[in-house]
Amino acid sequence: MNNNWIVNNYIDYLSEQYPIYYDKMSGETLNKLKDLYFSVNDISVMCNIFNKSEYQEKNFYNLLCEFKSYASRLLLIIPINDKYLVDSLFRLLIEKLYRMIYAHHHGHLLESSIRNHERRKMSTRLMGKLNKKEELDILYGEYSELIHHSSPTSTDLLNFRKLSEVELGLEKYINDQLEVLKEIFMLDFFIPKFKGKHIDLASKLTLKEQLKEYTSKLLEEECII
Repeated sequence: MNNNWIVNNYIDYLSEQYPIYYDKMSGETLNKLKDLYFSVNDISVMCNIFNKSEYQEKNFYNLLCEFKSYASRLLLIIPINDKYLVDSLFRLLIEKLYRMIYAHHHGHLLESSIRNHERRKMSTRLMGKLNKKEELDILYGEYSELIHHSSPTSTDLLNFRKLSEVELGLEKYINDQLEVLKEIFMLDFFIPKFKGKHIDLASKLTLKEQLKEYTSKLLEEECII
């Protein structure tokens, strides 16, 4: 990956917009934050490969753009230090990913139909077609329960000042969960979209140069790049 300099723009943004969070940040937290940034970047880079006219009328395209946009927002809400907001955003990302994958396997359906299908019906129709379906279903269930707030937490009633003082370890939590989502995205959407198909040289170079090393290695192993 040759774009390490990009993460410095994000760190500078945090220092300017969230100085209290930035000043409290340890070297360990900074490294975790950078790792998270590059996980988000991986998703953005792969989503950008679809920014071609041939994909813009596909039933998954707008869902893909939304998936990319909301993944990037994880970087914006970290300084707020609110796990409920993080979990709500993850639930939305899981929903977008589920529908993108469903659209891939049902190319004849309109986007409006994809957006309104019941999750249970989608799950049944995707049976036996995915590499990571069990993991995706578990994530969907877990995060649905979290946003429905079935169990109270110790930070529920804290005001924003008190919340900022609590050590939640969100940097690692978000990165770990995003890596799980990224793997599902790659194995059950991105790779199937390009398996056995021609990818132009510029796109291959972008994937080789701008992704984390192990992310690009997986694409090489799958003969995508």
